[in-house]
Amino acid sequence: MKEILKHYKSPVMVALLLFISAFIGCTDKFDELNTPENQLPEEEINSATVGQAFGYAQYYGLGATYVQVQENLHAHLFAQYFTTNVATFSTERYVPNGTWVDLFWKEFYTKPALMQFTTEQVTKANNMVLANAIAKVWRVVIYHRMTDYFGPVIYSKFGNQQTSVAFDSQKDIYYDFFKTLDEAVEVFKQNPSGNAFGTYDQVYAGSAAKWLKFAGSLRLRLAMRLAYADGPKAKAEAEKAIADGVILTNAENAGVLSTLNSTNILSRITYLVNDFRANSSMLSVLKGYNDPRLSIYYSPAATGGQYAGLRNGLAAADRGAVVAPTTSFVGPQWIGNPPRPGTVNPTLVLTASEVAFLRAEGALRNWNMGTGTAQSFYNSGISLSLTQNVAGITNTQITAYQNTLTTPVPLADKWNSPAMSNIPVLYNPAGSFEQQLEQIITQKWLAIYPDGYEAWAERRRTGYPRGYALIGSDNPDLSATDLARRVIYAPSEVTTNRDAYQAALGLLGGADNMKTRVWWDQKPLSAYPTPTN
Repeated sequence: MKEILKHYKSPVMVALLLFISAFIGCTDKFDELNTPENQLPEEEINSATVGQAFGYAQYYGLGATYVQVQENLHAHLFAQYFTTNVATFSTERYVPNGTWVDLFWKEFYTKPALMQFTTEQVTKANNMVLANAIAKVWRVVIYHRMTDYFGPVIYSKFGNQQTSVAFDSQKDIYYDFFKTLDEAVEVFKQNPSGNAFGTYDQVYAGSAAKWLKFAGSLRLRLAMRLAYADGPKAKAEAEKAIADGVILTNAENAGVLSTLNSTNILSRITYLVNDFRANSSMLSVLKGYNDPRLSIYYSPAATGGQYAGLRNGLAAADRGAVVAPTTSFVGPQWIGNPPRPGTVNPTLVLTASEVAFLRAEGALRNWNMGTGTAQSFYNSGISLSLTQNVAGITNTQITAYQNTLTTPVPLADKWNSPAMSNIPVLYNPAGSFEQQLEQIITQKWLAIYPDGYEAWAERRRTGYPRGYALIGSDNPDLSATDLARRVIYAPSEVTTNRDAYQAALGLLGGADNMKTRVWWDQKPLSAYPTPTN
């Protein structure tokens, strides 16, 4: 943690114009950081300039600099959205890479976490009540991703300027999230027409009314995380979210604006990197459902013009540049020279379709999710996702999709992969709890693409979508049919903050490996579906 404290004590540079140079995606160039050209010393951050610091915390808080090693080579693989086609990328076969983790751990604590901390301090000191409330909600956004990756992380003691910085347990962090949202929601309710940060807020341009709905939706997401760890708390927080109000339409979707200066995060790596391909699980489902999002999410293979994917856990010999022309890359909206793609695609954080699927699961659990049933919320989630992603889709086409009886299909690939699952789109209200949950989470998985953070968290929490087993695992703790449960801690943290790291392992309750489960990951393993071989 000396690195964090060193940055905190010295003048910390933040973006004045949020200029972002082209991201160098290859792993041999990860140290070429995107340093903003116009910068502002920390001591000059005040009530007039704090909006710039908040804008920095928003964009970089989503992992903008190291998106490849942070999301693409971890959550995107474990969520089974993508497969890497680089033979040497070890996380594809469940082997952790401490160098990669070091990069994004340090990036988080020396940049967005620090700008977040500074924003909260400055807005509090200057009695900027509404701005402070918005900043608090964003703290929950960026830290829930970190704790969901690792379990216990540095949270409440960040910025204490001590030589050792303690970690918080994930349970304590989550409970503080709910407390923080309570505080922010109260402010939003008292200022329904208020505005703070203006255009420096790259999500809602400072609108208190929109941040109120986002806060409720974020509470609902986090409440559902606790469904197996603390059912009564999960139910109470979920019902509170509905009472406060949640995102209902695509016009209310939360996403960090993409501009000439803050390109869509996935687009940042597709600009120079072509080392991941469509995942077979997604293609089995999208093809089987004749899903109109297939051509939106992925591009046809350069050779043959078909939609083709790869299984996770391929041997090195089955990866490499040779497979790239015969398999699908991301859809055209994410491909191109920045800032061209970024001008049209915000980096989505939370959408109306996700909220609808959360309400569907809540209703399935007999929670009060407002007017509706698990089936009606499920169908609403599908409709919202289709209209969000497929331009010009009609109500007739949406209804036809909702009533689809076809199921995921086998793939004519090297591994003779069977259908990933056997569930149709058409909702079965008479099915078992697990059958209905699988339908809800599978459609949610399709809807939130390409949000690997959230999709991997939901796979761990529920076991759905069941996905394909890896072709092979090189991790002695995880078999090919296991799911990676967390990311290892940064090796630099082990050496520079060792006492706190050792205490964190006690809070984690297990070894610092990819098998140990985080606190909310408590669904009995016997209830998990077996991945398809």
